[in-house]
Amino acid sequence: MPQAVTMHAFANKQVLVIGCGASGRAAARLLRQRGAQVMAVDNADTTELRREAEELQALGVIVELGLTTPPARMFDLAVLSPGVPGEHRLVRQMRERGVPVIGELELGYQEALCLNIAITGTNGKTTTTELVERILTHCHRKTVAAGNIGLPLCAVVERTKELDFLTLEVSSFQLETIQFFRPIVAVLLNITPDHLDRYASMADYTRAKARLFLNQQPFDWAIVQSEALAQMRSLNLPIPSKVITFSANNRRADLFLDRGLLVSRLLDWTGPLLDLDHCRLRGPHNAENIMAAALP
Repeated sequence: MPQAVTMHAFANKQVLVIGCGASGRAAARLLRQRGAQVMAVDNADTTELRREAEELQALGVIVELGLTTPPARMFDLAVLSPGVPGEHRLVRQMRERGVPVIGELELGYQEALCLNIAITGTNGKTTTTELVERILTHCHRKTVAAGNIGLPLCAVVERTKELDFLTLEVSSFQLETIQFFRPIVAVLLNITPDHLDRYASMADYTRAKARLFLNQQPFDWAIVQSEALAQMRSLNLPIPSKVITFSANNRRADLFLDRGLLVSRLLDWTGPLLDLDHCRLRGPHNAENIMAAALP
């Protein structure tokens, strides 16, 4: 079995970064800042990747593009870009050698210096992440939206000492390779058929999404769409934190939609909260995005 990754142990380590997209490059830069010896590899070999490779090489990263055979050297750790599937030959070979494999999200989390709110779901992740970021900013909380939204977490780690929270959009691909990643507030918007070219079944896809709650503690919060919670329970997937539900269709949820009104049944916050006729975002799907964003 692969050995566990120890947090904050990257100095002088030999690290392989698999995938030279935006997330892989951000991981390679952060690892170099932390004193690791880094090799970054990619199956592709394009003009754009060559240009990006030059910047990494200037930082002391060894870059190999168009990789056809695995590197012979030994590594202490492999960091995986989210676009690279776990069944990729190179990833399997690293695991067979006993090399721990984590994702760029996990790496960024281990080096970040503030708490995080993480949002996942098949649809609505970006809208909800942007809403949470704006709500926190309006309330004079310092935050940055990062992760799957387009700005890799590793790219903002140096800013986290000045932040109150990170607002993270996270994908099922990113959640596949977490180890310690723990949001104090975890938001699951919905689970509908998607990425079934990567997952063997909806059950496997649901299990990947449910990893968002893997490391939460009883005093953390899980904000979950009622229907998604039912899907998790049908697979006996536990949530260890405090759960609040929302739904545009289920009036038994803690927050629900009633004829255009967002209504709460939560203690100390009971009754109508918002008339969607006064909101720029329309439709039941956006009602759920707003409910999810209002709860953190």
